[in-house]
Order: sequence, then structure tokens, then C-alpha cells
Amino acid sequence: MEIKFKKNYRIELAKTLASGGHWYSVWLKNKKGKEKFLGHWPSVTLLLSAYPTSEQLIKWVATQGFHESREIRDEAGRRGTRIHLGIMGLLDEYELEEKNYTTEEWHKLDSFVKWHHEYNPEILAVEIPVFSKKGRYAGRVDCVAKINGQIHLLDWKSSRSIHESATLQVAAYSNAIEEMTDLKVENAAILQMGAQNKNGYRFVLYPREDWKARYKVFENVRDTWIHDNYGSRKNPKDPPVLELPESLKL
Repeated sequence: MEIKFKKNYRIELAKTLASGGHWYSVWLKNKKGKEKFLGHWPSVTLLLSAYPTSEQLIKWVATQGFHESREIRDEAGRRGTRIHLGIMGLLDEYELEEKNYTTEEWHKLDSFVKWHHEYNPEILAVEIPVFSKKGRYAGRVDCVAKINGQIHLLDWKSSRSIHESATLQVAAYSNAIEEMTDLKVENAAILQMGAQNKNGYRFVLYPREDWKARYKVFENVRDTWIHDNYGSRKNPKDPPVLELPESLKL
């Protein structure tokens, strides 16, 4: 099965110095190959920065200190990237070697292999850039797969817990996939690798009715972010995106 898109979008990560999340640049290509620029769009994760911070996280930042907590967060992000790349290698049928990873990273990759053996997903696409014109956001989906005959949108998490905002994230991605394709996402799902249970992972499913309800919550968070950053304007008009040359010479 191959994913077919209704329209031919080109979606690329935009260049920005802004912290806290990504922006995407989006073009629409017609049948003759001519592109129309549709603008810069905030990422799902950037919009979710407006979601209320948990009391537990606030206490943790206060205990660690602001700068120290940011360093810990950034290192966790780099670790997550290495795990993500490892998963891509496994799906491309490369054999990974333990010596190239830390014990924690290897443990989480091992849990991914166990999950894959258990559920035997039919991978339809990975690393999919998505865009929702109606929802006014863009992002990148980890994976779309068919499991037990049903379409699943998958997000791979290497964090120690599944934050509530992550459930809104997969809801937004599921909505974008349905807007861009003819697929019907039966389950939005989060695979938390390295969980402290007998499986070593948590596979949490949000059935269609559930993720649809969570998408409505995401829309409220999006509107809060836009209001906080751009007032009453419907769409951001001056995103912090840089227009940089491809080469430089004196």
C-alpha cells in the first residue's frame, strides 16, 4: 500500500533563530511543476508550547536551575535524535551495534525491536512532512503504519513519561494526514521506548473518537498561542524566519 497525497506540497524546515520550536515553509506545486509559496507555518510542537506547564515540571526546573535544566533538556533531545536515527536504520534493515550507543539508548532501541516483533507493523511511510491549511500548522510525522488491518499514526517517544501535550501532538498529525490523503486514521498511537515494565515499552492507542476529541483541545491551544504571539490576527504575519543566501563571498 502506498500513501497518495491529494495535493503536491513541498514542506521544508524554515531557517530561524527563534527558540522553543520550529517553523516550516510550504509550497504548492501544480501539475506543470510550478510552485506557489503558501507561507511560513508554525510547527505543532511550537504551538503546543502554549499548553500549561505541569506543576511537576515547574518544580523540577526550580530544583535543577534554569540553565542546568535547559542543558539536560537539550542532551535528552540529542539522545532522542540518536535513537530516532537508530530506528530508521532498523527499518532500513541495517544491523545496529551496541558499541555505537549508550546503555540507555541501546535499551530503548531494544524495546523498539521487541515492539516491532510483537505488533509486526506494515510500514507505509516514515518521516512525513505534513501541513494543515485548515488547522494552520505544519510538522513531521514519525510513521504511518497498518497494524491488524487498521491505519495507525505512530509517534516514537524516548522520554521517561508521556506528557499530555504529546496526545494533542498525535491528534494534530492525524488530522493533517487525513486532510492531505484519503487515509482514515483509526488509531493515533505513541510508542514510549524504555518504559519500566516487563515489555520495556508502552504502546498507547488513541482510537479515532478519542484523538478527534483531543484535536479540538489542540485547536484551543493553537488559538491561545496565536493570541499570545500575534494578538487578534488569524495567522502569523511576521514569523521569525530568516532569508539566507546559499553561499557567501567577500
